Amino acid sequence: MVAVPIVVGAWLGQKLDESAGTAPWGLLGLTFLGMAIAGLGVAYMVRRYLAENPIGPVSDQARRAGRSWQAEIDESERKREAGEEE
Repeated sequence: MVAVPIVVGAWLGQKLDESAGTAPWGLLGLTFLGMAIAGLGVAYMVRRYLAENPIGPVSDQARRAGRSWQAEIDESERKREAGEEE
């Protein structure tokens, strides 16, 4: 998805430069075009993934677990700052 458009763009740019004598502009231009195409391909994949896997609202159980975990961290930090051993 990423490498193929860039490599093909570079290869075509090299061939264009060899035939037209425009070095290095064909190589650079078509490599950058390949990078843009690769970026669009990745953006399409991310968009499709997010559409298939929507992020739902957090459950109450997850919120409680997060609060409990944060309370444990806060207590551990309080003990560490007070010089208490666990």
